[in-house]
Amino acid sequence: MFPTAAQKLKYLTLTILVFLLPTHKQVSIELLAKLMPSPIMFESRRRSIQRFLKVPILKIEKLWFLLLEYICRTQFKNKQELKVAIDKTQWPDKNLLMISLIGDKRALPLYWQILPLVWL
Repeated sequence: MFPTAAQKLKYLTLTILVFLLPTHKQVSIELLAKLMPSPIMFESRRRSIQRFLKVPILKIEKLWFLLLEYICRTQFKNKQELKVAIDKTQWPDKNLLMISLIGDKRALPLYWQILPLVWL
């Protein structure tokens, strides 16, 4: 089965965004729209990115564990020791629980959740 024109456009948009993010380290839709190499007007690029990011397959719940599995298979050696770290951090306006996988001096987030603030 061949991809449709809409599927090709979504793949192209994803590819462009993936290449722009590490280079510019920004998640602002406006900045990405400004940097995106496309002949359409800025406002159209911005709306296009917004619509693209709402595609159901791009939900973090659907992609994250597949991405983690790929990273683990390609970046870590068999029988390599990996550690799990559990951390809770409280800022004045946020309370965050983070569970990470640690290997090769890198930590990959496995799970995160913003918890209710607790005032003692």
